[in-house]
Amino acid sequence: MPPSDSAAERAINAPQGINARRVEATIVEKMPADTWLTVTQISRLIRAEEGRTRPRLNRLVREGKIERKRDQGNYGEVYLFRKLS
Repeated sequence: MPPSDSAAERAINAPQGINARRVEATIVEKMPADTWLTVTQISRLIRAEEGRTRPRLNRLVREGKIERKRDQGNYGEVYLFRKLS
């Protein structure tokens, strides 16, 4: 059974979704082009919690707005992200 129009409307206007899209827009806006950054660096750049930033970064990777690579950090493997130019 497909969701009713009111259920779809609520999903679009859900505060969590609106906030998530706002955080994603902030990430894309503030990330420097062609510079690889860690999740921690991006969280500090946008002044948000690291736990909330990681899912937003993964969504942006899936949408093709930023790219991700795995690298070796001081304490093990880390993911680095950069905005596509």
